[in-house]
Amino acid sequence: DGIPIAHRVFDGNTADSATMPTVLADLQDRFGVGRIALIADRGLISADNLNLVTQAGFDHVIATRLRRDPTVAAVLNKATEEDVEWVEVTGGRTACEISHDDRRHVVVDSPPRRRRDDHRREELLERTETQLAALADRVRSGRLVDPVKISAAAQRILSASAVSRCFTTNITHGVFTWNYDDQALDYEQRLLAGRYVLTTSLAFDQATTAEVVAHYQSLANVEHRFRVMKDFLGLRPVFHYTDRRVRGHIAICVLAAVIEAVMANLLDSAAITDPDIGTQTITPRRALTELNRIRTHHLTAGGNDITVTTRPNPLQAEILAGLDVDTNSWNKPTITSHTQ
Repeated sequence: DGIPIAHRVFDGNTADSATMPTVLADLQDRFGVGRIALIADRGLISADNLNLVTQAGFDHVIATRLRRDPTVAAVLNKATEEDVEWVEVTGGRTACEISHDDRRHVVVDSPPRRRRDDHRREELLERTETQLAALADRVRSGRLVDPVKISAAAQRILSASAVSRCFTTNITHGVFTWNYDDQALDYEQRLLAGRYVLTTSLAFDQATTAEVVAHYQSLANVEHRFRVMKDFLGLRPVFHYTDRRVRGHIAICVLAAVIEAVMANLLDSAAITDPDIGTQTITPRRALTELNRIRTHHLTAGGNDITVTTRPNPLQAEILAGLDVDTNSWNKPTITSHTQ
């Protein structure tokens, strides 16, 4: 149901990939669960950890590293073939099944992600191009002549660029030139933009293409839930330096995730739709935004203190009913008299 059952806090200098053995043992020892599928981003999994997950009998759905991985490049190339069947999945995305090296891969294509990737890539390419052109001008004008220093300056530009792989540089007879790497640029534009690749041990009869994508999306939902309630609680992204404060902050985040998950389930069960998206159940964030408009007013009149709560509008009333909140007494002012 999306409700957290446990969490662990590790030392700050512990690599994500090193936490896996401990977490797996914890799941087995504390909960005695049956079949488990691990959902993880690429940073959490190393080759050793993936073997450990498999040996422990766990299934997995894992995001792959998108660059500098020949397997992923091969999968993305296969996804462009004419006989590949794309199906609709959640969020207006499409996905296809690719089998490579006896492993199941799911390639997901997202139009919003493609627009974001295209915009970001062009922005970064232009910025890097401008810096390389400026370096070429310095060399051409004679302000920079030492090949070692020219190379070091080019390396500084490329090391700070997120699209360095799309450029090639050359220093010949004191002349600095640069150009685009057509192969790398084609990979970014044609194969990678708007897409990501999942790999899973689940067979198709255990999880369809759409279900694999939904499983991975549940990871993003968990991360999102950490933010929803924290925003309304006013928890800033502060820095903590003691073990006790770190653990306290994480505990609040987890409790917030629990509350958000419970709200999501209740709102879904009550079939309360978003007024702007008639086909979608209202989200906890939108529900909280609506409820945040309700106000309690404290008035003083003569010797009386009067407390009045604003009347919920139809949508607010529907949300409150779905969350099983009793509002019968809200419309009745509370009056406290003071005797002289």
